[in-house]
Amino acid sequence: MTFSKNPAEKHRTNIILEYDQYVFLKDLAKRTKRSISAVVRELVEEKIKHLYRRKETDSIFSIIGMASGDGSPVAREHDKYLYEE
Repeated sequence: MTFSKNPAEKHRTNIILEYDQYVFLKDLAKRTKRSISAVVRELVEEKIKHLYRRKETDSIFSIIGMASGDGSPVAREHDKYLYEE
């Protein structure tokens, strides 16, 4: 999943890490022979995929589109429908 229209496009950023986070990233980068930036990009991408997968499989989203109506603005004018006769 890539949000950029140009997947090769990257943006420089600075982040401040806890010492343990930095040591973890540095060690993982060294063990996998990649840069810390590449490791961070991969971890971010995994998190994005996880969040989207969760959204797609969350049962609450299955109710979208279940109901139908006659086009009345019930949600917008709910007080009218609940409290007026």
